Amino acid sequence: MMEAMQLTSLAPTLRRNAMFNCLSDEQLQKLLAISKLTYFKPNKPVISQGQPAKYFFLVLDGQVKLHLISTEGKEKIIKFVNGNDTFAEALMFLQKKFYPINATSTKRTQILAVPSEYFYNLLHNNSDLALKMLGNISLKMRGHVNEIEMLTVLDASQRVARFVYDMMPHDIEDGGTFPINISKKSIAGKLSIRPETFSRLLKKFEDENVFSFSNGKVIVLQRERLSQYYLESSDGVASL
Repeated sequence: MMEAMQLTSLAPTLRRNAMFNCLSDEQLQKLLAISKLTYFKPNKPVISQGQPAKYFFLVLDGQVKLHLISTEGKEKIIKFVNGNDTFAEALMFLQKKFYPINATSTKRTQILAVPSEYFYNLLHNNSDLALKMLGNISLKMRGHVNEIEMLTVLDASQRVARFVYDMMPHDIEDGGTFPINISKKSIAGKLSIRPETFSRLLKKFEDENVFSFSNGKVIVLQRERLSQYYLESSDGVASL
């Protein structure tokens, strides 16, 4: 009963996501009634490669790492999925039967699992709804294009500053701290920077009294300087 009440209360949260904000109140409540709400501790598997793709997922809180493991046992990170974003929905549209990647929580994470078959049939039987959702997803894709532009246009220093700024709480002040529960190696891979270069850049930002990062914790030394780095990186992407 408690979970049913929790699911019903999630409707306003889902409205903020492109996959769900075109649904009517009735459609949304029916969808929530058959979805599953799950909590994951840090570093727990959400899905595994080869597992039947029965659901797609909305991260309500926390973060999920999408990754592959090579035959040599090396990890390749595809992306990080943060709060109010979905993953595995493309498999539903393509009618794929199995998950091609792994998904693992990087910290305490709350996830809504949405039945793919039900959602697909909902769109299949309502062309107006499908077209509205297509428009929303197109807007979302523009954000992914900006991320690609960031990796190709910005230098390594700007990429690191932008990553830290995006993870930083909006109300933090000089001297404040916040956790980043992702290994330095993983962050370097996401930003397409060699781990040794990433370490040098972290030392540079610390020496310049911008921020320091060690043991999974960032200390914001001068928020204004970090903000300036962020604005410079934003100008670089926006100029394209």
